[in-house]
Amino acid sequence: MEQIYEAIELFLANPQNVEQFYESQALIEIDWREYDEDIVKYFNKAIGNTISVRREDNKKLYGNDIILIYKDKSMIIPYQEKMDRDTTIKSINELIKDDFSIRLLVDSAEDDTLSFCVLPNEQWEMLEKEFGKNNLNRYFIKVTPMIKMFDLPYDVVEYSRLKKMNPGASFFTIFSYLEIEKREKNLTEQRHKGEIELKVYLQQKKEISSEKERFTSEYGLKLPETKSV
Repeated sequence: MEQIYEAIELFLANPQNVEQFYESQALIEIDWREYDEDIVKYFNKAIGNTISVRREDNKKLYGNDIILIYKDKSMIIPYQEKMDRDTTIKSINELIKDDFSIRLLVDSAEDDTLSFCVLPNEQWEMLEKEFGKNNLNRYFIKVTPMIKMFDLPYDVVEYSRLKKMNPGASFFTIFSYLEIEKREKNLTEQRHKGEIELKVYLQQKKEISSEKERFTSEYGLKLPETKSV
């Protein structure tokens, strides 16, 4: 994977040369109409064909489940009503996360074909040390269990407000933060409706607050000051 690492390193040193980066063969390009089994093949090839795949009949409308096997771990991709690209990619990343990490190229966000890179964790860490965590995250956003990639509804007003404060932040960075805020608001609504107990609410509220702090620190995101009452 040394060639992929070198291509990413060259791009981060000269991000204006994005066209050259697209031609470097370092990217895994996924169209929103892509077959999910093919997506598995693309990432599997990138990490040396170390994932085994089998299918299992589940009697569901979307077809057979995809079961991924990597080293001593196995996972059924947890689709809901239908197969979807986000679930497939996030499941692959979760399976291989001890050794590799998948990141999304932010520059591809405005297209219906998204571009990804996968590297060993230690190589991402080397790039972070060389270029800085915030700078790396600006161009390559982490694939996390909560990220949305091919399905991106968002609050235009809230997005514009944060974009004005963070003109250099990518669309995905701001959108991902808004998704955390959305979960926090939903949690508060559940508590007000009496749907969850106070103890559970306080615990989840604490976890989301910690997640927000980590995210703003990692991506250098500035937030509006909250007015004290």
